[in-house]
Amino acid sequence: MLRRNSGNNDLYISCSCNRTPHSSDWGRNGLICFGACNAVAIYDPKYADAGKILKVLCHHKGRVNAVQWIKTGNCSPETEFVSASSDGTAVLWSADDMGGFYVSSVLEGHNSAVTFADGIYLSNTDHQICKQPLIVVTASADSSLKIWRRKKAEAAVCSQTVNFGSGFCLCARICILPSTSDILIACATDDTKIHLFADKQYEEICISPKENETLQSHFVKVDSLIGHDDWVRSLDFAIEDSGDVLLASCSQDTFVRLWRISARECGSQLQSPVSELPSSEDIHAEEHVFEIKGHWFVWAVESVLPGHEGWVYSVRWHPVINSESKNHQPLRMLSSSLDKTMVLWAFDAQSGLWTEEVRVGELGGNSLGFYGGMFGPEGRSIMGHGYQGAFHIWHQSEEGRHEWLPRTAAGGHFGPVVDLQWEPRGQFLLTVSTDQTTRLHAPWDRENKEITWHELARPQVHGYDMSCLAILSRYCFASGSEEKVVRTFKAPSNFVTNFQSICKVREDSTEFAEEIPQGAAVPTLGLSNKAVYEGQQVQSEERHVKDEFPESSYFIPVKLTEPPTEDNLLQNTLWPEIQKLYGHGYELYSLAARSDGKVLASACKATTTEHAAIILWQVDSWQQYQKLTFHQLTVTQLAFSPDGVYLLSVSRDRCWGLFQRTANSERYELVVGSDKKSGIHTRIIWCCAWTHDSSHFATGSRDGKVAIWNVKGESRTVPLELKGQSVTALAFAPHLPIDDENAHVLAVGLDSGIIMVYEWNLSEWTKCLILGNNSAHHLTVKRVAFRPVEDEESPRLQLASCGADHIVRIQLVDLN
Repeated sequence: MLRRNSGNNDLYISCSCNRTPHSSDWGRNGLICFGACNAVAIYDPKYADAGKILKVLCHHKGRVNAVQWIKTGNCSPETEFVSASSDGTAVLWSADDMGGFYVSSVLEGHNSAVTFADGIYLSNTDHQICKQPLIVVTASADSSLKIWRRKKAEAAVCSQTVNFGSGFCLCARICILPSTSDILIACATDDTKIHLFADKQYEEICISPKENETLQSHFVKVDSLIGHDDWVRSLDFAIEDSGDVLLASCSQDTFVRLWRISARECGSQLQSPVSELPSSEDIHAEEHVFEIKGHWFVWAVESVLPGHEGWVYSVRWHPVINSESKNHQPLRMLSSSLDKTMVLWAFDAQSGLWTEEVRVGELGGNSLGFYGGMFGPEGRSIMGHGYQGAFHIWHQSEEGRHEWLPRTAAGGHFGPVVDLQWEPRGQFLLTVSTDQTTRLHAPWDRENKEITWHELARPQVHGYDMSCLAILSRYCFASGSEEKVVRTFKAPSNFVTNFQSICKVREDSTEFAEEIPQGAAVPTLGLSNKAVYEGQQVQSEERHVKDEFPESSYFIPVKLTEPPTEDNLLQNTLWPEIQKLYGHGYELYSLAARSDGKVLASACKATTTEHAAIILWQVDSWQQYQKLTFHQLTVTQLAFSPDGVYLLSVSRDRCWGLFQRTANSERYELVVGSDKKSGIHTRIIWCCAWTHDSSHFATGSRDGKVAIWNVKGESRTVPLELKGQSVTALAFAPHLPIDDENAHVLAVGLDSGIIMVYEWNLSEWTKCLILGNNSAHHLTVKRVAFRPVEDEESPRLQLASCGADHIVRIQLVDLN
């Protein structure tokens, strides 16, 4: 029987940050929370000095658009955060005693996608943060801003709705004014203005509370900050030691603006909203005044920073400003832009000007800029997330304040992951996605430190959505996409060297008997990875200034002792393409390779028997040598038996076919196939899998049934039936040291994102394990695969899975 460990069984979680400006936040607790498709991921960038995504939290039914840690006024680590989703809700998450998070409040009421959320505690006296009074604001595409309040140990409720008519709010931030403890909300709207809202009691706005009703606050607009010429995309408050409030704003007009809000004594109250005109010897910014509960405040433009050439999506203040630290560092602020750079701004006290201190980012490569950026809790690290969902982390050097060094960061696919496969010896995992990339994941082996998994290479960056892959040998694979061509790749020497160094892998000298390229590059407007040999100079090509991707990928050999950064993954980890295989009439859909790597099978999308034919290729000559005709519709999955004798195919036509290799030949002949009229499956058969001894195979379909067959096509037991589910992925475990020699362990992936593990002993099914949405996936499971076992006596198995939720997971399954 199988059991779950009492601890965390996740060895590896790979996923990208959602491509929205506010979809990640780095807390004082050292954790980064970020939106990952419809879930929220918790990422510790300092885990084992390497970083690891610790968990995935599922509740939302739509994309997570924004997340925000709720900061405490006393600078203690955060224990709550709020997430906003396209499902029209926001969720308040609170920490539990086991190091996880649970849903403490669901904020429902918006009629459209919630695009932003922020929160702040109203006091810091309660020992338990989750019981403190709290105010949360949520902005939605329904043209409203909702204000939610939570009293001690109660669920948050909506206390007010602010309607913007035909406009909408892009970003909102909350601040407690230090001199009066008044609450101020800044809202950036689509009219290019920043509107300030302050809380006023009922009696102050001439509204009497009902009988027996507690006196509450009501937010009204007190002023508007005018200056930007396009949409304002991000805001951030900071409080100086003097008590002044600094508001940073950034816009699609490419400018960053700083606004200063200061308290004004009643005796020095301005007589008009605008201060007197300054003299030529004493030039000051124009000042405006507003009032909150009898307290007067004045705001003025502090500075305009014209440092970016593209839309600026994010601004964040250095955390030291918002802390009680007396370390008098200069004021610093970080801005992120679609011009592929992040700029660290610092205030020069001598000149009184804001200047650019550091500029980091992707000065080359195929990225499309940054959606967000933020400081680490100590202020010595900065992180940005880009258009392709990847994180970029830089750490300030000990040698100089102006030197920032890139660090390894977590990442993953930013589209549905549709296929995965282990290298024959299980030393790395390959995945393909509709984000048009193939990615290689492997363990980083270091002395006296925990092994952590990372993305080590991006062998293929394509122009079409990927659909399938097949590994032919340790360093050779084939991939298929939404084109009619099968492409094959082989690892270059630079990757092999780095892989050996990072993973402590011993190489087989016979693997590379001939000279191999050092790397690969993508020509301008090309789809094929062109080989680059040692000493070869790659000439850059002149591009038009209006090209969306102004730089091509030019390979530069690098020697790595740790996993590559995102820049290196994009630029220097491609594998050369060695062959294109033509023969299919429509887009590729499924691939499979025989265990000896000598035969490759492929199938494409089809609506006729002619196009549904399976093509067999000889790998040594890359020649098509046979077509197998049986199915009438698209073959959804192909699988060779481990001994290479059989080829199994399943199809949208609700049938499966079994082809047997003829004696002393590479040809395969149909030996048995199911009938869609009398067969067990009544819906599309999505998946199939072989037992480790090649004696039985399983098929899973949309009707929720899993059937087991022998090689004669006989059903060996009553099918497993999961009512209301769709079976989308199957995988048998390798040989297992359990008492019953006839027992097999089968992982079943479902359309709901759940993975179930069963034990089948030729006669009955026993449910062993259920991995729910938090432990598996929250959208369709596309593929599952057990890692090949080198030590058959080990009671632990590793299960890899991928899904439509953009996530790749590897987790431990223990055996009694």
